[in-house]
Amino acid sequence: MIGAPWSLQIGLYTYLQQSTELQSLIGNPARLYDAVPPDAIFPFVTIGEAQVKDYPGVDGALEHDIRIHIYSRWGGRKEVKQIAETVHDLLHEATFSLIDHRVAHSRFVFADIFRQTDAETFQAVTRFRIVTEPTV
Repeated sequence: MIGAPWSLQIGLYTYLQQSTELQSLIGNPARLYDAVPPDAIFPFVTIGEAQVKDYPGVDGALEHDIRIHIYSRWGGRKEVKQIAETVHDLLHEATFSLIDHRVAHSRFVFADIFRQTDAETFQAVTRFRIVTEPTV
């Protein structure tokens, strides 16, 4: 059996990568990374930090606090906000396939949008709370 955190990582990546809405904003195939290559083309999305803890009352259930990062160099905040909105629409109250687990609950928590210190890159950090349960 594959562990829930890695199953969620694979499921998130596959689900977001296959989204035609996201592809239309960040390229096809979608520029979606775990580790960003040094020559990455903007805009792109990364699956970032995660915290995992037991979900009380359900055997084997875990609560994942996941951050999705969005980066843009399009001369303003418009592009990064459009991509963040699309990520929100894709993941808030979403269900998607996992290995040996299922998504029991997926909720948007918050987003921060800011300009990085290089003065040309805008970043959004979106945070989601996803509860998984084992299926085996």
